[in-house]
Amino acid sequence: MTRLLSVALLALCATALHADPKAEQLRNLLAKFESKVVTLTWKTRASAMGQETVTENSATGVLVGEGGLVLLSNQPFAGNLAGMASMFGRGTPPVNEEFALHGAGKQFAAVEAAENKDANVRFYGGKDAGNGLSLPEKAEVPALGEEVVIIGAFDATLNFARFFRVARLNAVIEEGKYYGLDGSIADCLGALVVTLDGKVLGVVGQKPGKEEAGGGGIGRMLGGLNDPSKALGNRVLFTPAVFADTHKAAQAKVKEEGFFSGASKPVDQPGENPATPLFEGTVASATWREKTTDVWVLIDVKSGDVPAKGSKVEIRGSDGKTLYELTISQHYNDMTQPNSPVDQIGGALADPDKKVKIEKGMRVVVMPKPASNVVGWRGMERFMKIEKDIMDASYGGKAKAGFQLGQNPEKDSQTRNAGLKSGDVIIKVGATQVTEEMDLKAFLKLLEDQKGEVTLTILRRGGEQSEVKVAE
Repeated sequence: MTRLLSVALLALCATALHADPKAEQLRNLLAKFESKVVTLTWKTRASAMGQETVTENSATGVLVGEGGLVLLSNQPFAGNLAGMASMFGRGTPPVNEEFALHGAGKQFAAVEAAENKDANVRFYGGKDAGNGLSLPEKAEVPALGEEVVIIGAFDATLNFARFFRVARLNAVIEEGKYYGLDGSIADCLGALVVTLDGKVLGVVGQKPGKEEAGGGGIGRMLGGLNDPSKALGNRVLFTPAVFADTHKAAQAKVKEEGFFSGASKPVDQPGENPATPLFEGTVASATWREKTTDVWVLIDVKSGDVPAKGSKVEIRGSDGKTLYELTISQHYNDMTQPNSPVDQIGGALADPDKKVKIEKGMRVVVMPKPASNVVGWRGMERFMKIEKDIMDASYGGKAKAGFQLGQNPEKDSQTRNAGLKSGDVIIKVGATQVTEEMDLKAFLKLLEDQKGEVTLTILRRGGEQSEVKVAE
């Protein structure tokens, strides 16, 4: 009788779990919207005291509107270390390049489409990235204390580990434009905010701070310390009313003919980027099995797409180097919950001589494959803008501006065969002079527009000037 009662109670509990209406709502919202949160990556380059600093950056965003637009809020595009490098000695300001949009397991060209400094948002176009979601032009102000759902990425270190949180509205900063969110969402950018019934309210961001007279914009630099939202930790919900006009302008720009002409072509997989693994986990346990003479490795899922059965993961040591490749053969999840996510995976590693050394806590990743079909211009991939002061000091003042090669061209490439090498500064492409106003995007387009053999005028340190002919 006692056993039958226990079974009945367990069945009743399971039914209650399955019937939880709020849990069901959350599962449905996650399934509907999580694919709309994407990643933007880029590199920032700066030069100071003869050294080049390259910083890899990443941020999260939300696919919105037509043309695969990604919307971001309050992004630090100055570039961390590279931005600091330009402050010391004589150096060039940071140059941002190699923007790419990652979503649905693919990488797409990413070109800036629009910016709204007042609202602190940017739009990027992701070629062929899909239509995203539609944002309403207006949104009603929810009641204070009303629950909302945050679908996005924890962004304290820009590692975009996905999260899915419930927060509450705790302030109305500006009616119909800005709402405050409680501290339960931690620090995040580029997250989508919806109601429990699926109504899209807007995105999480930061309202820009007000610049004090004579203060040099310190409030804005420090994330809006002079702003009414400071008591909220600067976590603010932007409603569509804030960026509706910018959104429309971005859509129009993306549709313009030639908008993506200066960007890399879409590739099937992202390029190698140590900061953005497709999957990340940690070793939960590693057990040697005598009968099968192998080590059974159990892995806790942390972030990213769960590797399919039969696929491989990399187990890495404390120095970041790959120690072992493991084939995944098992998935584990909560059997009491319908459609619960996989939270552990496992696989066996042959070890007849007991030489495999795997410890709990080791990092496990699946890294993107290198994008082999993105090879730069005729073997040259890295360029850095050189301004007039450095041209005068190091290159004899023979030009006002130029673009320096950041590395030697690829082996057997047209530019390597022409004699170009790291440190050379290109001041003229064919008959077109590099100007002080020319940015990296315009320079790359100038190169890509060249047909057949092209003559490059270059400078080397000390002011030596020469012309090289680069074959097609």
